[in-house]
Amino acid sequence: MNRTASMNRIFRAGAPAVAASLLLAGCSGSNSGSGSGSANISHPSANIQAAQFTTDPAKGPLDSITWSGDYRPPYSLDPLKTADFPEETILSNVCEPLLRTGPDYKLNPGIAASYKQTDGTHLVFELDPRAHFSDGKPVTADDVVFSLKRNLDPSQASNYADGYKYVSDISATGASEITITFNQPNYIFLNEMGDLGAAIVEKAATLKQGQNFGAPGSPVVCSGPYTVDSFDGTNTLVLKKDPNYWDPAHAAKTAKITFKWYQDPKALATALDTGDLSGGFDLPPSTIPTLQHSAGGKLWIGGEGSTTMNVDLLISSLTGGLADARTRQALSLAIDRAGIAKTIYSGAADPLYSVVGPGYWQTAPDAVKSVYQSAYDKLKATPDLTKAAGLVNAAGAKGKTVKIAYTADGSTFSQMAQVIQQAGKAIGLDLQIVGLPPQQYGNLFTDPKARADYDGFLTLNYLEFPEPQAMFASYAAKDGLQDFSGYTNPAVEAALLKAQGEADPAARAADVVTAQDQISQDLPWIPIVAPRTLMFQNKGVTGAPLTFSFMSSAWAAGVGAP
Repeated sequence: MNRTASMNRIFRAGAPAVAASLLLAGCSGSNSGSGSGSANISHPSANIQAAQFTTDPAKGPLDSITWSGDYRPPYSLDPLKTADFPEETILSNVCEPLLRTGPDYKLNPGIAASYKQTDGTHLVFELDPRAHFSDGKPVTADDVVFSLKRNLDPSQASNYADGYKYVSDISATGASEITITFNQPNYIFLNEMGDLGAAIVEKAATLKQGQNFGAPGSPVVCSGPYTVDSFDGTNTLVLKKDPNYWDPAHAAKTAKITFKWYQDPKALATALDTGDLSGGFDLPPSTIPTLQHSAGGKLWIGGEGSTTMNVDLLISSLTGGLADARTRQALSLAIDRAGIAKTIYSGAADPLYSVVGPGYWQTAPDAVKSVYQSAYDKLKATPDLTKAAGLVNAAGAKGKTVKIAYTADGSTFSQMAQVIQQAGKAIGLDLQIVGLPPQQYGNLFTDPKARADYDGFLTLNYLEFPEPQAMFASYAAKDGLQDFSGYTNPAVEAALLKAQGEADPAARAADVVTAQDQISQDLPWIPIVAPRTLMFQNKGVTGAPLTFSFMSSAWAAGVGAP
């Protein structure tokens, strides 16, 4: 699921002059500005084909590589503690989920050799008898039950607990069989078994560590193809290949991987271009000018829907300046999404008209994809300031103060906030923007008092797996983890609950679209853009995935020599 801890993630792109050029162009998407190299980049053509999920398979082993660990070191090595880019990129190689997520997002056998949903309320897994932890001890049903139940224990503060809210029981129902029981029909939950919310840890080793489990220097005993060799908590984290990994077909090809963190996009681009880094995922758009012409490797740019990420304006109060849905509709209609995608994101993003955009159904069967695509196409709209101003007037909101917060750690959200501010003022709103320090911004996701001063705030959001129902339920259902404004609508609740209980994906899609139709009118969140895949790999390595699956799979095991 999408996590509150992940919402402080920012793409650090371009200089403030980029936003200025967009503002001066009247949010037209002009690339006339020259304050940053990225401002002059035309919309990059996608070089990832629709059915291409990985780079070329590795043909041989490597002694070592150095990879970007994203924008900061992990806060914890406990796979449940922090669901954000650094933790998920790294720890999925160490602590395997119950099922393997493929680069096409499909769930495959892993620690669980097989599974079946016997009915809407029972999900049964059979363990692979070969599976064992890095210390050689077998993975038992007791270890699996312990690991999954950690999500149900409030004292563990699992970032994945929201995905388990309909689970009523997790039990060993045989020597190698585990049964999960739900309190209402649930065909969505299976997706959770392929991400770190289902990471299996060795019970005895975990209990022995107590509160220290996951701290730098404490042993994390899991069953993945890599183990943590060293981590100082700040500069580098080193993974080493487990030579006795239990599944030879998925054993690691590279003996050692060193992760490093670059907060400065220019330094990151230089490290990739010169070979100091072998590769990296989730790159800032401002690295495009350097990396798309690099002689040392290749920048892979995805097409529309190549990630499940979305940049949104979260409505945090339904009692302030955005209380009336017509005012929210007006602000949404005034935002030039295409201009933001082209200018601020250097073309490496697409206008987003529903929080659940194309990335959530691109890999679905055609019958399902067509349902979502048809409904999504109806939501597309070009900015219309005249119509938007009319909605503001009809809502009696002309001149009302609307206060929007954003993280001041980086320029991308600052630029976007300026564009939205201009759009709001153009339709008669007194739209004020407030940049917050990272810690203060992070409090917006956990503390209602911190949100009380703002009508909304900008964020980057994501889901690890492409399931539209789960994304909508996270913020548009009254018990959703991200329903920060207290939004609720009976029609939405009914449609999402019905979709959860649908075994047939096409029928589920129809229910989700019913919910989307109402959500798109109520706008508890205002979607803005969907970032594309940006991944770099130098000439000395290959095998990295080209999808968002790197957040939930042991992707590093497939990386090796060309």
